[in-house]
Amino acid sequence: MSAARRQAGGIVRRLLAVVVLIAVAAFAWLWHTENRGTAGPGIATLAKPQAAADPDALSRKLIPDEDLPPDGTRSLFDHLIAQNQQLPYPFEKLVALVQKLSPDGAAPVMLLIPQGRSLLKAQADYEHPRAVLAADFQAADTPTALGLSTRGQLFLGFVENAHEVEVISYNEAAGRYEFQLVQNYCDGCAPKLVYARRVICQACHQGSAPIFPQRPWNETNGEPETAEKIRAARGNDAPYLGVPLSVPLGNPERFEQLVDVGDFVPPTQRAWIDGCGDGEAGIACRRQMLKMALAYLWNPGEFDEHGADAAQLRQLQAAHWPKSGIAVADGDLRNRDPIGEGRGIAGWFRGLLSRPPKPGEGAKNNEDLAAFDKLPRLRAELDPLTPRPPRRVLTAADIDGAYGLAALITDADFKTLESAGAFKLDALLAAADRADAAHFAPAPYSRVKTMNALLAALGHTPAPDYCCLSTAELSPPLASGVPPLRIEQHAELRNFEHYCFACHRGNPSQRLNFMAGDSEDAVLALIKAKAEIRDVLDWTRYAGTDKANKLMPPADSRQRAALEAAVKQDPKLLDSMRDTVPSLFNF
Repeated sequence: MSAARRQAGGIVRRLLAVVVLIAVAAFAWLWHTENRGTAGPGIATLAKPQAAADPDALSRKLIPDEDLPPDGTRSLFDHLIAQNQQLPYPFEKLVALVQKLSPDGAAPVMLLIPQGRSLLKAQADYEHPRAVLAADFQAADTPTALGLSTRGQLFLGFVENAHEVEVISYNEAAGRYEFQLVQNYCDGCAPKLVYARRVICQACHQGSAPIFPQRPWNETNGEPETAEKIRAARGNDAPYLGVPLSVPLGNPERFEQLVDVGDFVPPTQRAWIDGCGDGEAGIACRRQMLKMALAYLWNPGEFDEHGADAAQLRQLQAAHWPKSGIAVADGDLRNRDPIGEGRGIAGWFRGLLSRPPKPGEGAKNNEDLAAFDKLPRLRAELDPLTPRPPRRVLTAADIDGAYGLAALITDADFKTLESAGAFKLDALLAAADRADAAHFAPAPYSRVKTMNALLAALGHTPAPDYCCLSTAELSPPLASGVPPLRIEQHAELRNFEHYCFACHRGNPSQRLNFMAGDSEDAVLALIKAKAEIRDVLDWTRYAGTDKANKLMPPADSRQRAALEAAVKQDPKLLDSMRDTVPSLFNF
């Protein structure tokens, strides 16, 4: 071999060695980057009860953190479903319900997220992405009732493969967001609406409020490349679950804005309760905070946050404000780009370090924590389980509580107050001074109670009704983790399970929840006690008459279609169901 060839071979070997060293270094760097900070506790550990950050705070006693809502209070979602009399299925009908409630019929803000970060992320993919919804309307007030407010107060997430809808909705009377699940949400199933274990939800929702990524929202179908991958996986352009496969960036931007609205509700409640404290000084502080909110709403451009009134609020707050401050939790997750993560040499190495979940892996519901923890972890800065420092910590020198109160008063509410006060700011401020001191005692802030207190002080009749406050007609709330009813002794219950439980077992409406019960015997006894069942199943007598609309299941329901098909196979089916209920003339 010539010296030249040996020299050339040596150069090639040295170049290969350099390439290998670079590759090893790159692999080591990427491994360090990908695994940096990912060794923290998993959700199974985080979902164990943790010590409260400020256990002695007054707000902890007035706004408890138990899974079920405080007695006499319920979530906005519970109220809406109870008023609708049943939980709509499929998901498109649930979307239609929210849209129908909007005064102008506008669709809610909706997005698709194929590769997200939720507990059910492994059950979503480009063919069956997770659908998320945010309601975005405030209805007008009327002489008899305050308008429904959903802006920043109602969020849904649905993964079709998991058969579960995740719900975050505000509880007006309790001053907190509720975390709920619609379990067993699938064709031919009997769905169950339950309250989730808050500590599981709070592992990611660290401010006890909604969360969402920051711009440019690459996870969502607002990103054209993500939308195109969804379209390719589904093989058509048809909307999925009522959501267009591609949406403008304005959709995720608006979704984030609504989440930001929700994120500031918990610190507003703390400012109202803990920032002012109890006693006469606390009453004076809350009265002044409300007056500042009214002044801000009157003319935001000329609002003086450094004037004498603001100074008085700061002075009142200084007496009781928590020494550690009031944290404003960070509900913004860093943007994640799942498609970009697979590009280039870094993406190739990343593929060697991790793998996507296999079909069937990962949590299939919000209780399946061990399965979730077995999935590959995200980088710490992208993982919603990673503790996030507060966005801000409010001190007694901050008057943000007043801004928070202003955000909870709807545009329609303020128009009502302006009219009642003869369009004079001084009249509104004087009304706040005259309002019953009991309204300013330590308690969760309520938009509805505030409106009534101010209208009464202005000499007007308080709005006598609000759609979503009274729980008198609601059935008791259900907690997650309660096993479903197992039918083993009374086979006659199976037909009721297939065709009736979806509406009459677990329904938030007390009137319609007449198949509830924790045992077969209890459920059977309730069915036997409901004589009306014989009539609503008497299709032969009432079909084609003016009472046909009272036949059950409802004519437009999937349960009705399934029962009609079953009756064709077994003409005696309805008779057997009716015979379960004793006749009034059964001697």
